[in-house]
Amino acid sequence: AARVIIADDHQLFRDAVARLLDREADICIVAQAGNGREAIELCRNMMPDVVLMDISMPDINGIEATRQIHQQWPHIRIIGLSMHEGKEHAHIMREAGAVGYKNKGCPASELVDAIRACLAVDEGWPVNRPQLQ
Repeated sequence: AARVIIADDHQLFRDAVARLLDREADICIVAQAGNGREAIELCRNMMPDVVLMDISMPDINGIEATRQIHQQWPHIRIIGLSMHEGKEHAHIMREAGAVGYKNKGCPASELVDAIRACLAVDEGWPVNRPQLQ
């Protein structure tokens, strides 16, 4: 099963997403983080397959946390989450290393599909991908 960490500063949102995703046989929530610093530490300790990363969090925001996680552990797939629709948020998260971006208002099935899709990408990615200069 895909090992997933949920990083969001709203406990209620994390709990709701965890309950939704726990219904999926191929997805396992291994931890939750309330800010970017916790997300980075949990990645170091748990080595998840996927992180669902809220953009707006205290301490270290989701963009910076994504950048640091992607630099240290490029095999961890990160999906950005935000309440904002704007394409600029998706672009900023992708530049930081996220493989996807979802609006928090999306149906649960879309989030599940996004998790499965990012894990279905070529197995060599991104470890064997040439680094952009």
